[in-house]
Amino acid sequence: MSKPYITETVHNERVKGGHLETCLDGKHTKIDIRMLRQEIPAHCFQPSTFRSISFVIHDLCIYFIILSIFIWLDKRVNYWFGVLIRLIVYPFLASLPLTGLWVLAHECGHGAFSANSVVANIFGFILHSALLAPYFAWRSSHARHHQFANNISTDLNYVPPTKEEYKELFRGKVDLDHMVEDAPIIILFRIVTQQIVGWPWYLLTHITAGPHSSPKPSRGWWDNSHFMASSSLFRPNEFWAIVGSDVGIIATCLALYVGGERFGTSTVLWVYVLPWMWVNHWIVMITYLHHTSPSLPKYTPESWTYIRGALATVDRDPGAVLKYMFHHIIDLHVIHHLFPRIPHYHAREATGAIKHLLGPYYHVDKGSYWRALWIGFTQCQWVEADPDKTLSATLYSTPQASDENVKGSKASNETGVLWYRSGRMPRPATVMHS
Repeated sequence: MSKPYITETVHNERVKGGHLETCLDGKHTKIDIRMLRQEIPAHCFQPSTFRSISFVIHDLCIYFIILSIFIWLDKRVNYWFGVLIRLIVYPFLASLPLTGLWVLAHECGHGAFSANSVVANIFGFILHSALLAPYFAWRSSHARHHQFANNISTDLNYVPPTKEEYKELFRGKVDLDHMVEDAPIIILFRIVTQQIVGWPWYLLTHITAGPHSSPKPSRGWWDNSHFMASSSLFRPNEFWAIVGSDVGIIATCLALYVGGERFGTSTVLWVYVLPWMWVNHWIVMITYLHHTSPSLPKYTPESWTYIRGALATVDRDPGAVLKYMFHHIIDLHVIHHLFPRIPHYHAREATGAIKHLLGPYYHVDKGSYWRALWIGFTQCQWVEADPDKTLSATLYSTPQASDENVKGSKASNETGVLWYRSGRMPRPATVMHS
């Protein structure tokens, strides 16, 4: 029987903790989340308000330096060079520190920014509102993603269809054994579409979430929005926090309107809107690739545990610049899913402290970050049980599996551990799973 675990999220929900079966020093050992926590130095769980604020100042300084340079250049270059820097170069460069600020606001929501929740929420609210993200609403739904990561029923992010659901998306008119890939131009179009509209559409409709991911039954497609305080996504006691998130979004929109009246719509477009679209792209790419890979499993509710779900995550290598600017949210994400209250500046030390225990359970991909996006779209369309792959992964069975409990667990794994399959892309999702 799996021991319960109270998650380190704003909801503090009790879930199945689970354990890992591994071999340490030649002995069969069971490792649970508490044992992993004990291996990590205590100071890694203690955020420094001063240090966290220094990162905010750091990112703001970089952003305003970039903005100042390009405003100066814009007044001194010819028309076509001006178009190049306004529409392409500046938006891309400005998006890097802005995404860094978004990541710091995300840490505020986890309690990894400051031990003082008031300070953390003030910074998180201001930063996310400035980037048109509903801070308290997303803090709530994202906390449930951490509680139920990679559970195909209750997770909130990029939940793939099962075999039967995938067939239904094509209305049964698909032969999974003789299916050809989409043309590369179609794949590229779908990638670009997801990267541009994926984040705001998720906030509006809760697409890609599991069918039982909301705390309340949904009353329809319109009832799954992060902007509606009475939405199925939130409990009644969260009503006014969600209203507060909306007020922050409205305030930013009013500021943009005033800026447009004073400086011109075109100026607001290239100074704010285009970098903001790049930020949306980074958010989608980062979150999509955290849990989407042919080497990562998904779980049915029967086989899922907190530790299994958290470890179905991969640390990737996006290059030195993105590692630095995005505060290691990409290359040190496994530890973040296990213990979301660890600040990013302690994540490397914490990861190193438990690697020897995780062994093959620790997933890392040093390949091209951009190629991983293509692989996700071509090789990760649906999931099904694959007992042979489950056994060959050496993660879900042990040579000493002789007692009845372990045999039962093995049988459950053969149907409850799901693996990605390649295939054609169905039509884009527009509403939440039901």
